[in-house]
Amino acid sequence: MTNVPLAIGDWRRNVAQAPKIRLRNRFFEQTPDPEHGPVSLLARPGLRRFVSGMGTGPVRGTFSEPGAFGDNLFAVSGDNLFRIDDNGTPENLGVISTGGTAAVRFCATPNLGTVGEYLFFAEGGVLWVYMEDGQALGQLQASGAIANGDVVEIDGVYYEFTNGSVDAGTPAGTVGNPWLVNFTGLNATSFDALFAAINDSGVEGTDYSTALVANANVQAYSSATNDLFVYARVAGAAGNAITTSETGANLSWGGATLSGGGDDMLRQVPTPDSVGIKAVAQIAGYVLLVVSEGEGQNGRYYWLEPGELEIDPLNFATAEKAPDPCFSARVIGDQFWLLGSSSVEPWYLTGQDAAPFARQQSRVFERGIWEGSDVQLKDVVIVVDALDGVVYVIGGGGPQRVSNHAIEEAVRKAMAIQRKEGF
Repeated sequence: MTNVPLAIGDWRRNVAQAPKIRLRNRFFEQTPDPEHGPVSLLARPGLRRFVSGMGTGPVRGTFSEPGAFGDNLFAVSGDNLFRIDDNGTPENLGVISTGGTAAVRFCATPNLGTVGEYLFFAEGGVLWVYMEDGQALGQLQASGAIANGDVVEIDGVYYEFTNGSVDAGTPAGTVGNPWLVNFTGLNATSFDALFAAINDSGVEGTDYSTALVANANVQAYSSATNDLFVYARVAGAAGNAITTSETGANLSWGGATLSGGGDDMLRQVPTPDSVGIKAVAQIAGYVLLVVSEGEGQNGRYYWLEPGELEIDPLNFATAEKAPDPCFSARVIGDQFWLLGSSSVEPWYLTGQDAAPFARQQSRVFERGIWEGSDVQLKDVVIVVDALDGVVYVIGGGGPQRVSNHAIEEAVRKAMAIQRKEGF
């Protein structure tokens, strides 16, 4: 039998104007049997369709975590989130964007006591969460103008709109002495003041009564010109017993109580200053939230406390090596790496509640990554250098180059096309 000489990999050197040698759909492997030659080129297995019924795509992200959500697979196809069970049957969980094209990043948190599993994901804008044991929700709508003196009740706590002093009388949140909320004459800003009052997140004495405290069982999470949404702070069916009422002629709740608690739920998570979230990651129960570039907070990430769905605006830190935007966070063991456009740096758990994370000193990758190139394989992360297209593996030690010149020239060509096309 005659051996046919074949290349063991792609090879190209454009700088030398040498002819290209291509290898397609095969793997190079040394052969232990000398009779059949020292090496083999193994054919790449063919692909087959795993699941159908997920729209026209493109698939912008997939995720599964052993032990979470019954080991089911989640995928974003086009603008919709799907959950695929063990039989390959997809369930459309809802729309998460309109005309989205960016990659979607996921992470899951485990059951923590009475708190169920959460699936967090983001694509550069809204932060989303999916849960099986959802929180009860309520929607307050204005069909016309809100009026001075209108009263809103949530879980036995009363709020009254006023165009006078928010500290007049003895406001206490009761039916006879409701908390006073600034009535601006405009629905949007009046709802904003009520939103702040429910959460105690505004300016005391201006937006609402100085003595006001946050509602113990309900949180406001979204307000618009004619809508205010609230949810029970605790997940599960118990939130369905939380009462809601109003006295305004143009105000109405969707029902006499919150509803939907205990059901599957897909909803947005408000972020400080409404910043977009680029990527998410989970470590030791904490959820890391990387802020998108262009938000004036380059390198910043927030974190959610274990089991929480409300972001404390003070729970943030910032990459320290350079003022570059951060593209991703990847967890390796008990550390996570912040991957930016011109720097990469590792952080670790400190064990301190006030400052749970700190940057590891004297260990930094003096390069940035090509956005979207980071891929995690078990306990290592593979990235592409933003400058010269070199592919590196980051693990327990320092970054290790794993590409050759041919791959790097192909990567640089792709990077040049991307810059030229502006995507």
